[in-house]
Amino acid sequence: MPFVAILGAGPLGGALAYALANRGRFDEVRLIDPEKTLGAGKALDILQSGPVDGYSTRVTGSSSLDAATGAWVTLLADPIQPDPLKHLTELHRRSAGAIVVCADASHQLVMARAVATGAVPPDRIVGSAPAAAAAGAQAVIALSVDLSPSAVQVAVRNHEGQCAVDWERTAIDGVPAEVYLRREQQTTIDLRLAALWPPGPLTLAAAAARMAEAAWFGARRSYPAWWVTDGGTAPPAVHMLRLAPNGQVRASAASMAPRSFAGR
Repeated sequence: MPFVAILGAGPLGGALAYALANRGRFDEVRLIDPEKTLGAGKALDILQSGPVDGYSTRVTGSSSLDAATGAWVTLLADPIQPDPLKHLTELHRRSAGAIVVCADASHQLVMARAVATGAVPPDRIVGSAPAAAAAGAQAVIALSVDLSPSAVQVAVRNHEGQCAVDWERTAIDGVPAEVYLRREQQTTIDLRLAALWPPGPLTLAAAAARMAEAAWFGARRSYPAWWVTDGGTAPPAVHMLRLAPNGQVRASAASMAPRSFAGR
């Protein structure tokens, strides 16, 4: 039975469990949190909302990481203190063949440490916060130019620990953004998006849910994501990733990575 395991039952973990349950691609969602009954209580609430929202996904909660054993995809949600690397390592050990999707905007450093220490192979871990940032930028840019968000194609990059718009690779209504918007307009949008970082739990959860589904079932589209490519010596950069069925990760030709990587 295909199931996905989420570690961390705080605001992000709860939103993520609900998003995955409501979408119905996985048969079961397991919400895990070491805080005794937190995961079980939130899982029960999500399960009981199923008849209202029209989904029948099984949602369970646990305080033991053993509940993640054999998961098809695992997700690190709300930061688990005091040692998130330890919890990430234990999560991966219980489902070594599964991709770990790191959902929170604070997960860059723990991803790098996991790869640097050998706790998680680089092809088994991705971060979905850039996809959430791209969606937020898409909404803000569309609002500023009075267009539908579907008319905006946003690229993002790392900037001072945040995700910022890569204006050279962003298009508005089929026109390069640098032609469509004056430099001062771009700066105004940059400042607004910086003030909105990190994305809220619903946006982060929506992005992580899509990537979790793509990590097992595959997807035709590419996703902006953090990916560790240098052995963990630096925070992961943003790449455009294709996730093929059964957790195969590939950088797309349109990767948002630094051009030196894209050309390798």
